[in-house]
Amino acid sequence: MSEEAGKKDVVEANSYVLLDYTLRVKDTGELVDTTEEAEAKKSDAYDASKIYEPRLVVVGKGTLLKAIEDEIIGLKESESKTFEIAPEKAFGPRDPSKVKTIPTRKLKDLDQPIRVGSILNIDGRTGVVRAIGSGRVQIDFNPYLAGKTLICQATVRSILKDDGEKVKHIVHSRISEVPIEKFEIELSPPIARIKIPQEAHFLPTLQVAKRAIAREVKEAVNGVEKVVYVEEFS
Repeated sequence: MSEEAGKKDVVEANSYVLLDYTLRVKDTGELVDTTEEAEAKKSDAYDASKIYEPRLVVVGKGTLLKAIEDEIIGLKESESKTFEIAPEKAFGPRDPSKVKTIPTRKLKDLDQPIRVGSILNIDGRTGVVRAIGSGRVQIDFNPYLAGKTLICQATVRSILKDDGEKVKHIVHSRISEVPIEKFEIELSPPIARIKIPQEAHFLPTLQVAKRAIAREVKEAVNGVEKVVYVEEFS
């Protein structure tokens, strides 16, 4: 075997990667996001409506936080990495000017109880009540995760090289409600043909998904200039 053939593929800029990750707040361990069902259940954050599975990431395209995409460059398939993400590379630093003190009487028209930790919407801005006292309420209008250092644990499950696999996962990332096995995909540049199964015909987001898939497939597969959708009704 030649030295070149013996080398394992590694994640590079523009790689198509299936990635598992778990993102937590460093100081508290609070779960921010995860692709893994076990992690969600461990944190009592399991959502039965969510599909837990590795996420398709196109490195450098802004699929995830840039800090995560940068950190997985150089990893091999099945390799894991745990790293910190500073606030400046996550959701930004906290801005003290966004913490406002408002007289309680000005909030009397809100149709919800006001207590520490309450999330309020005031004049189109969302804020968290930090303190209440002396007829005043302190509200923090910073994004919830602003100023927080995050910990990310990421595992590269697969680096996609085959064009058919790339298209399959692009379709699945946009229409995850229907098993990918039900789609028929044919690549014959300059045309990519995708047959949409009946289960997907009436999804409310189908037309938006089709536009996004067409754009992403043309970016992923050299020579593809047109994406044709086939929908059969019987």
